[in-house]
Amino acid sequence: MLSRSCFRPIWGAKQQLKVSGPKSLHCIEDADDFRFPSLLEQLQLPAKRQLLLVPSRSRILETEATQSENLPVKPWAERLNDVGQKFRLPRSVQAIYLRPLRRKAEYGLPVCDLQLRSYSVRNLEFFADFAIRAAYYLKLPVSGPVPLPRIVERWTVIRSNFVHKKSQENFERITLRRLIQIKDGHPDTVQIWLAFLRKHAFYGVGMKANVWEFESLDVGKTMDATAEDVEKTLEPYFSQFGQRKDAKIERSISELLRSERFLNSKSPLTQISKCLKTKEVSHKSKVADVHVMLAAVFLWRYVFVYLPNLFLAIPGSRSAITMIANTFKPLIRYLQCQKTGIASSKPIAAVFLPLQSRLFCSSQSTKSSSPQRIIFSGIQPTGIPHLGNYLGALREWVRLQDSATEGSKLFFSVVDLHALTVPQESTRLRQWRKETFATLLAIGLDPSRSTIFYQSAVPAHAELMWILSTVASMGYLSRMTQWKSKLQLPEHTSLEHSSAKSKLRLGLFSYPVLQAADILVHRATHVPVGDDQKQHIEFTRYTANSFNHIYGPLFPAPQALIFSNPAPARRVMSLKDPVQKMSKSDVEQRSRILLTDSPEDIHKKIKLALTDSEPDISYDPIRRPGVSNLIEILSHIDSEKRSCDELAREFKSAGIKALKEHVAKTLSDYLRDIREKYSDIMVKDASYIDRIADIGAQEARANANITMQSVKSALGL
Repeated sequence: MLSRSCFRPIWGAKQQLKVSGPKSLHCIEDADDFRFPSLLEQLQLPAKRQLLLVPSRSRILETEATQSENLPVKPWAERLNDVGQKFRLPRSVQAIYLRPLRRKAEYGLPVCDLQLRSYSVRNLEFFADFAIRAAYYLKLPVSGPVPLPRIVERWTVIRSNFVHKKSQENFERITLRRLIQIKDGHPDTVQIWLAFLRKHAFYGVGMKANVWEFESLDVGKTMDATAEDVEKTLEPYFSQFGQRKDAKIERSISELLRSERFLNSKSPLTQISKCLKTKEVSHKSKVADVHVMLAAVFLWRYVFVYLPNLFLAIPGSRSAITMIANTFKPLIRYLQCQKTGIASSKPIAAVFLPLQSRLFCSSQSTKSSSPQRIIFSGIQPTGIPHLGNYLGALREWVRLQDSATEGSKLFFSVVDLHALTVPQESTRLRQWRKETFATLLAIGLDPSRSTIFYQSAVPAHAELMWILSTVASMGYLSRMTQWKSKLQLPEHTSLEHSSAKSKLRLGLFSYPVLQAADILVHRATHVPVGDDQKQHIEFTRYTANSFNHIYGPLFPAPQALIFSNPAPARRVMSLKDPVQKMSKSDVEQRSRILLTDSPEDIHKKIKLALTDSEPDISYDPIRRPGVSNLIEILSHIDSEKRSCDELAREFKSAGIKALKEHVAKTLSDYLRDIREKYSDIMVKDASYIDRIADIGAQEARANANITMQSVKSALGL
């Protein structure tokens, strides 16, 4: 017997056709095995009931096979038409017959990759199907669409002034991508296909096509031959770039600049201090010497207030400035550029970068065209510098002076204002200032080639510090390590710590601001620093950018000057505690070697230097810091420039005593010239150092005043 579930479709058909069906069905698996009348009598069914006879499975298959042989085979179109008229097939079944036709690639040569992007998968799949069908009818072999990785973008929008989790809203956007590839297609046909897709672009679907072009192997030769023709073709278009079509161009720029409008003293251009001055000679029709001065420091307010008056008669300010610069070139025999480091992304500044601040023209010989560098560095007056100061910084100052180009400027200062961050005795500080200044002269700094001065002799340093403190960040200063190391506090100490509140003073806390003012007041482009001063350079750059963002591009962003060949001593360790840096603050006098120590003092200090009990010599800064410190000192002063490993191998079997004697003798000979020159300077006339310092202070004040005038003008002071 069959269950009632087998007849549920029949009941459904009865309901759809709205015909009365049997109230009950009795199924017999094979009706041929019974006699029909006797069966009815045995079942004793009511008259209204009907009996459904179901043939066996084998007989059903035989019947279907017999019928299929007798019926004619219809084509697919008629069969689908019949099915469509009687039944509605599901979409999943219909999609089998709706797939677009494709053509297979014979050679597999890539011609075009079309990438489709959309936020909706429905739109993306629909347009991808449309593109594939279009390629088929254009006889282009196509493959795809290949799903590409999705692009997921997430962002958070703050909905309230109170920043917490409840006041923010998160968004996510997913970009779906499909790739369709065309292979073995003709390039012209591919362009027709792409044009058709652009014309019938679907809403919300973006397209990006990469088309390959194939040439012969010798195409490079033809490109070189046609480069000149292409340049000549484009030259007329670029010559008019940035100019209006209806503008009238002056015949001679020099005639325009010599006109009454620009030379009249009542003209607003006099604020740029006579932009053009000509020197009359026998041939008055030509300009003999052109002297151009474009303000003391080039500020953007000058560029956009005064310079538009200068080029008002010439349309297109950018092209006009370019034409003027090109006009001056053949008239200039000698060019001296005094760069301020001021640069900007604004269009007019890009043209004036070659002229940079001021132009002086004369008939002297041409100078070097290398870019100008302004170098600044300073040292605190703590007395006579020790060996670590010299190998780490002072020796590099002398190298900078010896290798400086003709247009470079070097400023070296005894930063006595920084020494006041810790209370000092006046008599001792005065003596330390003199000793430090004399040491700078003794190591080889030449006052005629470098500007050497006391920081306190240039008031602009302190004045600019106050101005920069208005844009400096308290949070940034609190994260600096200088004040923490001075107070001997842990690096994680904050301003809320009790020790910081009781010991910290404003002068020590704002120490980096004064250091930034020292650098920026001279518009320094490079600063030689050690490892422990890198964060101060970063703070200076941050402060300069903050000021420029508010008041305009005035200060350059200084760069840390790192020496690579030969490299300076990173750290010279203490002779008594080789894991600590050599310092003047150490109470143990034998822990450091001063530049003016006598040979006897040097031998005594090296002899008492802390080492270890191992008899041989090896270079291992972690396991043997004392011996390694002596080897490093010897490596920095070695005349043959041998490395630490080479020296360790040479003294491997000599013993520690022999190593100390060799280091002491070499160091004593190395410092002899500095020691003798220092003695000569100190025994000279007492006013000698003061005269040198006054000359350097005058040069430093003149250079700093240029910066302060520009700063005050930008601030409105």
